Amino acid sequence: MRVLMIDDEQVFFRMAASVLTTKGYELEYAPTGKEGLAKIAAFIPEIIITDMRLPDMSGFDILQSLRRDPRYQHIPVIFVTSVKTLEEKLKAFELGADDYLTKPFEPEELAARLEILARRAKASQNNPNDEQSKLNSGQVIVVHSLRGGSGVSSIAANLAIANYQLWEKPTLLIDSAIFSGQVSTMLNIAPKLNLGRFADLEPSEIDASMIAELIMTHKSGINFIAAPRFPVAADAFNDEFWNILIHSVIDNYSCLVIDTSHDFSDSAISILMKANIILLIVNPELASLKVAVSALKTYEQLGIPPDTIKLVLNQPFPNLSIDRIQFQKAIGKEIEFDVPYEPIEVLRAINLGNPFILNKPDIPISKKIEDMAYALSSGFLKFIPPSSPTKTWKRVSSRLPSPTKKT
Repeated sequence: MRVLMIDDEQVFFRMAASVLTTKGYELEYAPTGKEGLAKIAAFIPEIIITDMRLPDMSGFDILQSLRRDPRYQHIPVIFVTSVKTLEEKLKAFELGADDYLTKPFEPEELAARLEILARRAKASQNNPNDEQSKLNSGQVIVVHSLRGGSGVSSIAANLAIANYQLWEKPTLLIDSAIFSGQVSTMLNIAPKLNLGRFADLEPSEIDASMIAELIMTHKSGINFIAAPRFPVAADAFNDEFWNILIHSVIDNYSCLVIDTSHDFSDSAISILMKANIILLIVNPELASLKVAVSALKTYEQLGIPPDTIKLVLNQPFPNLSIDRIQFQKAIGKEIEFDVPYEPIEVLRAINLGNPFILNKPDIPISKKIEDMAYALSSGFLKFIPPSSPTKTWKRVSSRLPSPTKKT
């Protein structure tokens, strides 16, 4: 594997070379952007590592030059930089970077990331027309918000249960909120094992059998993976980790519902990039409106397709603080789902660890979650009625004009 590193600090090249050459990589080095671009044509690298800031140009300039040239636009690019701002990282991904590593870095980590990109590039060559083939087996629904207390965990837990009750097909709920996981409490589960088990492991040490040991079964029928109970190192849950976890389970489930942290951490970005559907939870008040606009802008910068994102208006107040129509105009996107005001039942469900979708299926909020689960289901499921319809399917079908037709 031929690797070109463009960095004016030669010490980082020497550090990388000490590890990469022993792993069979063929390396080339350039201290400036112009020399790097000149060497691309002669060396024809299979992966490029470039610093964000070079003496004569930026890493962004190099990336844009590559992405405009049909000969080189397919080459994976890793940025290495001492800059840690979210804005810089988002711009890198927006322009087409494949990975991002902060200085100082461990050469072994760089080697691991190169191996991931090499496997990804090989898979893409083998199946160039199916970029998402690794996620074809199941629907991946990510529930997200930048505002805590917006109802993300409650909606994620009840949505996963509703999906299972609709179709009785394997459903997995993952609590990926590393520092603030609440789903175990909402399900009244005290797991012996959780994601914290992997905090001190390298992704290469994790296999499918270890992940399988974390999966618990809830009384509703869904499977569940819990977030760590205590604070752990966030950098342990990087893109490579989530690739391994999701790949190991996706073939076994019709639907994955993932509860995320209220931020754009590396972990959250990695999960969002793997979603078939992102449910952005908003509340009808000004602070929520502002962070929702910010979230939508960030999704755009990450290159997430707009039709992947569904707005869910969760109403924690007896009356809308901001008119629904005005809210949509201000945010610039249609609200697709409404979750009604049900404070007593929601609070009781959380305190008792008994999801309202199980305890009170006939109240308005449960009906809305069931209808949402149906609407988010794959067209294949909706097109063909189940041979033995569940009670949930019958309830939903009675509320829809043509529940068995493809939508």
